[in-house]
Amino acid sequence: VIRTLDAGADKPLPGLTIDGESNPFLGVRGIRLSLARPDIFRVQLRALLRAAVHGDLRIMLPMVAAPEEISAVSKLLDEELQDLQQHGIAARRPLLGIMIEVPVTALAIDRFPADFYSIGSNDLTQYVMAAARDNRSLAYLLDPAHPAMLRLVENVARYGVGSGKSVSLCGEAGADARALPHLLHAGLRSVSVAPAAVGRVKQLVASLDLSALS
Repeated sequence: VIRTLDAGADKPLPGLTIDGESNPFLGVRGIRLSLARPDIFRVQLRALLRAAVHGDLRIMLPMVAAPEEISAVSKLLDEELQDLQQHGIAARRPLLGIMIEVPVTALAIDRFPADFYSIGSNDLTQYVMAAARDNRSLAYLLDPAHPAMLRLVENVARYGVGSGKSVSLCGEAGADARALPHLLHAGLRSVSVAPAAVGRVKQLVASLDLSALS
């Protein structure tokens, strides 16, 4: 799974991201920045289309907040795929998924037509709580197991089951021993964690009795 360029906010790239935004976490970042710079974005999409012929490659879009953003990327993919094929270059259209990082996508998930979904717990938590995740004085608010967060996770997980589309989670919450049981109880069944945490997380999941959290 390859996430497209996720620059902006706390991940600035000189010469690409916008300097001096009053609130970069709510600014031109993630897929917004990619669509604003199609000259750069098309290069990445072409590379992914070419790489997709070599295995099960999937594309994941960060910071999606409007269905039109998915449509715009899909159009770019089709255009680049057609151009590659016309030039005799091997290419394949991979599955196109999105990150669930803003409340609107979690609340209205049925309006976002993607092949798969990945809940970005770090950004989703900060936007739900209106507390910047890089502000240490607000760390007490950044709780991925907050009831509001769990309701959003449950909504996305339920939609995934009903639609037959996979739902996963990436971010620090996946390896959080306190939060993970609640996220699993909310319906989540797939998490992405750092390699060093895999063994510990597997052991935790194996020891859980989710019925005890009812």
